[in-house]
Amino acid sequence: MKLNKWASIISLSLAMLCFNASADVVLSTTRIIYKEGSKTVNVRMENQGSRPLLIQTWMDRGNKDSDPGTITAPFVITPPISRIDPKRGQTVSFLYSGSEPLAKDRESVFWFNVLEIPPKVTESARKDASVLQMAFRTRIKLFYRPESIGGDLAAAKAIEVVKWSTGIENGKVIIKGKNDSPFHVSYVSAKIISGHKIIDLESSMIAPFSQGSFAVKNNQSIPAGSTIEYNAINDFGGIVKGKSPIL
Repeated sequence: MKLNKWASIISLSLAMLCFNASADVVLSTTRIIYKEGSKTVNVRMENQGSRPLLIQTWMDRGNKDSDPGTITAPFVITPPISRIDPKRGQTVSFLYSGSEPLAKDRESVFWFNVLEIPPKVTESARKDASVLQMAFRTRIKLFYRPESIGGDLAAAKAIEVVKWSTGIENGKVIIKGKNDSPFHVSYVSAKIISGHKIIDLESSMIAPFSQGSFAVKNNQSIPAGSTIEYNAINDFGGIVKGKSPIL
């Protein structure tokens, strides 16, 4: 069974749905921190649904539409395919294979994919036009963290030291975040506060030693002396609220 076939089913299913639907498999974390020197890192998957599921897992490098059969990543996932019965779980182990050297002065990021493949529809159910076969995919980040750049406290500090400024990009007003740390900084949401005026921003992630651009919704101008307020994500998937001046 080809994974890209199921990716197409996901897109088609979501387009056809007019009711709420959600994945049955729940992960024990919303992000994975793989520290250099770890033998393995484990993530628990729980099937909270009422039917058995076949689960396929793989890594990608940031392109969610890439063909899993052509992706190479320096991690071994065990097991790559598993069956999880209703109300039961499965532990997935990650092992850095060393097949590709990763940066020593900053984090590297990969994405972990979990695809739920539902059981085959029975003949009687197939005759029911209201039945829609669906496959769900969950995708979370895996950060490989070199020992030399520090641990949890250093990563938490990185959120606080991003410097903000305004700019124009392709004729659009943007806010630029400069990340001088070796850690990735991810934002759930952000907004600009100027007096009683609030301007929403698109959320994004800023890579280590890089500058990220946040689009200003409705292309509004940014008054001098404004402040950015944000919700960032820490190592444990929790929300960190903060604010910083826009220079």
